[in-house]
Amino acid sequence: ERNSEFGGRGAPKFEPESEPKKINELSLDFDFESPFQQTEKSSEKSAAGSVSMNTTLCVVATDAALTKAQSQRVAIMAQDGFARAIRPVHTPFDGDTIFVLATGKIPLSALPPVDIARIGMMAADCVARAISRGVYAAESLGIWTSYRDFIRI
Repeated sequence: ERNSEFGGRGAPKFEPESEPKKINELSLDFDFESPFQQTEKSSEKSAAGSVSMNTTLCVVATDAALTKAQSQRVAIMAQDGFARAIRPVHTPFDGDTIFVLATGKIPLSALPPVDIARIGMMAADCVARAISRGVYAAESLGIWTSYRDFIRI
């Protein structure tokens, strides 16, 4: 974590529930409700009532010369960034997707699999940081409360 883009709270700890939770420690539990169990009319729904139906779209751009298959591998690896920054991710109710664009300006080395692994690793890091920084920097809008306002930063 750099510049508190993950809210300065650190990573979740896998500890027995009998131990008290430390200050600023993320919880591993989350409240997930099915949209089919909601009893509110759609006109009465609040932002909190639509938590389980969110889609995250992402574009990873590189100047590397990637084939279609190599771009797909980078996109698969970049999905790890979603898992690092979003919980829950890839639910049956959303369409989380990463698109990879490659300009082809810089050719790959004599070991393309190593280059693809490096690009994919960096893409996952960038995706996680971009999502986290976006959430951390966002401001409340109408009925949608921002992270910063929710935890009173």
